[in-house]
Amino acid sequence: MLTRRHALKGLASGLASAPLWRGLPVLAADGPSITVAYPADISSWDPIATGTLLSISVNKCVFDKPMNIMPDLSFGPAVVVAHKFLDAAGKVLELEFRPGVTFQNGDPMTSDDFKFTFFDRIRADTTLGLAASWNNALEAIETPSPTKAVMHFRNPFPAAPQLLGDGTGYVLPRNYFEKVGRQGFIDKPIGSGPYRLVGYERDSRIVLEAYDKHWNAPPKIKNVVFQIIKDTSARIAAVQAGQVDFAHNIPVREVTRLGTVPGLTGTLHPITSVIMIHMVNKGVFKDQNLRLAMHHAIDKVALSNAFFGGKGEPLNMFAGQGMAANDPKFEFPFDPARSRALLAASGFNANNPVKINFTSFNGVFANDFDIARAIVQMWKNVGIDANLSVMEVAAYAELSRNDKLEAPMLYSWFNASGDPYIYSGTLMDPNKAFAVWRSDDLWPRLQPLLNEPDYDKRIAGYRVFDRWIVEQGYNIPLMQGVATVVHSRKMTYTPFRNGWSLPYYWGV
Repeated sequence: MLTRRHALKGLASGLASAPLWRGLPVLAADGPSITVAYPADISSWDPIATGTLLSISVNKCVFDKPMNIMPDLSFGPAVVVAHKFLDAAGKVLELEFRPGVTFQNGDPMTSDDFKFTFFDRIRADTTLGLAASWNNALEAIETPSPTKAVMHFRNPFPAAPQLLGDGTGYVLPRNYFEKVGRQGFIDKPIGSGPYRLVGYERDSRIVLEAYDKHWNAPPKIKNVVFQIIKDTSARIAAVQAGQVDFAHNIPVREVTRLGTVPGLTGTLHPITSVIMIHMVNKGVFKDQNLRLAMHHAIDKVALSNAFFGGKGEPLNMFAGQGMAANDPKFEFPFDPARSRALLAASGFNANNPVKINFTSFNGVFANDFDIARAIVQMWKNVGIDANLSVMEVAAYAELSRNDKLEAPMLYSWFNASGDPYIYSGTLMDPNKAFAVWRSDDLWPRLQPLLNEPDYDKRIAGYRVFDRWIVEQGYNIPLMQGVATVVHSRKMTYTPFRNGWSLPYYWGV
């Protein structure tokens, strides 16, 4: 476990080439420190602009979401302490804010800060990631008192409370943001989270110090350094050598091996992220026979065993076992013979394979490119000749937002709450920027679910809808994601079922 002196020494070693934006940070005088080997830098210090699963874990150190999701996916303590719909239709949601919450510059948090973040900013800039989730849904936000906000939706929005704990939604300080402007805020961000950002070097390190006036309780770990180490082998070497206390996104075989090293613990656990293939309604992929043949050709159990030690639950639909919208009676089998028959019906076979393009990230989530290569080989076995290429996250986001993806994409979709609205209710909604497959038959089936205020009816409806999506070949769910971490035995790690890695919940 790092001491304050060791942390400062480690930081100083990298300053000569590229200084931190505030110089050498002054870390907390007392208390334990840890260093985390992290595979990616923050997407933006404007946390409502964009985000990934990796970014969210860092953002949640500095900023607070209105609602909080606990390790078991239940709601937990947050800056919103109570919520209720004021109407039967689910169009008016009242939020009660915790009194006494302060931002890290001492300013009090009020309902006006929530309105500024979730209404004023996304109205002024519709390119923000938060706007994609809320802009079309919200009609107005009232703030009748500093601790009360009332959200008015254009249409029923029964899943709004779940979404307030998910996605890119954080409460930002209106007064500070308007004083320094957006770039000033990005340069020196202020939140109400358990840690203050005291040092930052792009693609190198993020330095956090405990905010002892946090509304819940001061963190047990007083100083956290996220060391950005994009190379997997370098993260492995760093944690094995004791240069870092925690390493994220480690290959399964290395988690198992390092777990036997004295002083280290390896942890594997499934999370609510879904590894899938986004299908596109373009070109040859308009052929349902091809789409279904692609799915039947994939041995998901083999993928899970090979890349996640069997910990990644193979999925027949978005929701896994034990989740509300899962249909345990539905199975989409691995069946190469069925794949060949479907391809033959469309005029393809081993001697005349269908040629397609396929894209994947490389290093964005665990084993992504290797999984894609394995799938390409499975397809080749049935008569699908796939040309695999790598796409950067920024390029994917731009193409997806503008409906310009031309080929299926191996993707991992993050759902912090596990609610079906944030799976198919978001990914398959043709009115949302997240949607990739777009066809006229989606909206008539999905729209009633978005408006259904009765929870049990809503979940039952999603169960039918999610099965239908797969039967049409509009999306290919593969398996649940898996968190793969290695850490020092001197610290305690609290795994979140949604995959968050939050030092606030860890101890020493």
